[in-house]
Amino acid sequence: TSKNTMSTGGIMLVVGVNSALRFIEGMAQLAATTPSRGAKICFCQEASLNRRTFLAGASAAAAVAQTQNAVRAIPARRSYSLNRNWLFGGKMTPGSDAPGFDDSRFRRVTLPHTNVELPWHSFDDKAYEFVSIYRRHFRAPAAWNGKRVFVDFGGAMTAAKVTVNGHHFDEYRGGYTSFSFELTPHLKYGADNLLTVEVDSTERADIPPFGGSIDYLTFGGIYRDVELRVVTKTYLANVFAKPVRVLSSDRAVVVRCYLDGPVDRPMTLTAELRDGNRVLKTASTAVKATAEYHEVTLDGIGDVKLWDLKNPKLYQVTARLDNGDALVARIGFREARFTGKGFYLNGEHVKLRGLNRHQTYPYTGGAMPARVQARDALVLKKELKCNIVRTSHYPQSPHFLNACDEAGLLVLEEIPGWQHIGNQAWQDLAVDNVGRMIRRDWNHPSIVLW
Repeated sequence: TSKNTMSTGGIMLVVGVNSALRFIEGMAQLAATTPSRGAKICFCQEASLNRRTFLAGASAAAAVAQTQNAVRAIPARRSYSLNRNWLFGGKMTPGSDAPGFDDSRFRRVTLPHTNVELPWHSFDDKAYEFVSIYRRHFRAPAAWNGKRVFVDFGGAMTAAKVTVNGHHFDEYRGGYTSFSFELTPHLKYGADNLLTVEVDSTERADIPPFGGSIDYLTFGGIYRDVELRVVTKTYLANVFAKPVRVLSSDRAVVVRCYLDGPVDRPMTLTAELRDGNRVLKTASTAVKATAEYHEVTLDGIGDVKLWDLKNPKLYQVTARLDNGDALVARIGFREARFTGKGFYLNGEHVKLRGLNRHQTYPYTGGAMPARVQARDALVLKKELKCNIVRTSHYPQSPHFLNACDEAGLLVLEEIPGWQHIGNQAWQDLAVDNVGRMIRRDWNHPSIVLW
């Protein structure tokens, strides 16, 4: 990429002619969410450039050039990472969340992002306790019209006021739990859209864990991932895939599916258990009316490998509606029991040896990407010889929990808070944190305590 190309918001890819066609779909997805003043493709010679490969390259370039104007079909569900190309304005100023505000002086940043870079040590926590502003421009392709579009935040510390094209959503209070807003009625299709986030990183007494005294740093910013999620009118909002009777020959998986949207016709809901590419069991049920949830039971699945500390075997459960929407959960077959004689995993007594883990890193606070979050699980398991970790004192990154599943590291997950219980409104928010934490993480086999 050239400096001129990047400064004008353009995109340049240098690829081989014979590989160009494979990039078309990726370019279409990129163009869908990235405002651009023009896309350029340069073809470099792989071997000899003949008439056939030249025409293939020319066709590929033409196809990419038309992606922003053509109405392209997209799958029933698709998620787009929104981590790049945010504009950060530092401390919030009046009007900086308005669509017409001049953000040309804002700094371009990538999420996860901390609101201020901190020194290695000896800093005052007041350095990150301020209200900041983020802005993100994106295009909503015409193909999204007729679908539902959500923005999903993994975490913003500590309260977030989100707008899209000037529409204000209710403030979300809580820095450690994920939250979403539906953008559908507020989007401009085939045009530029503006998402703004006002992030309050002060220690507000109305939001757990604050109000008393805490002995850890909370930092600030949009420090976890953000995605755009495009789904059908009726879609799978969540799936809880619960293995039951795992130590018996009649083991099964009860797949509880939560739908969002109208059921204006009979629908078929199918659940499937997979071991990699191998299908172990499939079952379906009819959905005829709205309900809190719908269940499909996968029984008669035969022998499976148990999830344990030495061999943390994982399986995939896919729930699918006949309108094309699907959601995948990863599970493990294991039985965890606490008794008067100690902790038992799959019927075997296990001596628990663990440590607390804070999501704290030099310079960036909690704003570290997936690979760094995941590495901590390996450090705890392989280097420090732990078999359990306590997420002190809040729900932590899904990337870290995924790595615990893969490493065979048990988890005690906590809600935000320690040493303090606030008033009734504070307690109601803490209860909401419990629900959000469990609904986000209930499929992790590594979690044995809430």
